[in-house]
Formats: sequence, C-alpha cells, structure tokens
Amino acid sequence: MNRYILGIVGALTLAGCNTTPTEQFQSLQLTEAELLSKKWANLERFPPLYPIEEARARKEGCASVEYVITPDNEIKDIKVVSSTSKYFAKQAKLNVKRWKWSELAKGITQVPIKTNSQFQFCLETGDGHCSKRKPIANNQCTGDDIIYATGYVIKRGS
Repeated sequence: MNRYILGIVGALTLAGCNTTPTEQFQSLQLTEAELLSKKWANLERFPPLYPIEEARARKEGCASVEYVITPDNEIKDIKVVSSTSKYFAKQAKLNVKRWKWSELAKGITQVPIKTNSQFQFCLETGDGHCSKRKPIANNQCTGDDIIYATGYVIKRGS
C-alpha cells in the first residue's frame, strides 16, 4: 500500500515540475504580437483544428496563449491566459507547438521573448459569417496577433 502511495506522490511531483514555469522566464515582460514583426515572416503558421466537441455543440469561441521563444526557436512556458472552452485552449496550445519553429534560422532573437497569440474559432453554418474575420461577440480573449480557425457544420443525409 505504501508503495502505491509513494508512486502516486512521485507522479504528482513530476507532473507539477513539468507544468511549473521556468524561473528564468518568469521575469520576462510580454512583447505584444511579436510574431507580426518582419523577422518572423518565414515562420509557417497555420490555424488549429476545430475541436470536434465544440463543433458538435455548435459553439464558437476563443483562446489566448502566452509563450516564450528562445534564441534556438524553442517554445517554452506556454500557458493559456483566457479561453471560452477547455477544448479551444487545448487546440491553441497544441497549435503554437506545431508551427514550423525548427525550420527557422537560429538567432532571429538573441534573448528569450515572451509573446502571445489569440485564436478565434468560428463555426461556419452556411451564412458566410466566418469569412468576415472579425472577433467573436463578447470576446474575453485578448491579443493583437489573431489566428482564425474555421469549423464547418456538415449535415448528414437521412
């Protein structure tokens, strides 16, 4: 029994260490919309997948994330600042990690930079409202670097 408890405590400790922000990045000031500057023009960025859970529920929403870019183009300390759904938050975090960071030249920045991105999830139902690319109503997410993701409602035949 003690062995199981010790194993659980150890696993929780490791999980806690994995999610705790690195002390070296905690004091960094946020650089708003850093990725909109010309030096990041070669970064291949693409929208996240629309979460199936939210598509089924016919929900739209957003997620704002902050993260640190190191001089080696690694992403560190990614965290969700705000989100209208845990599913949108998960897709936003995953998406930042999936961008083609490794294909960039090293040394774009000499020091780590903390920046942010906002993800807008729009569900297209056939009226074209997602093509307008404007933030959703009652948006609780912030950030000038906005990435739009569009989901589609597909009606099944009877």
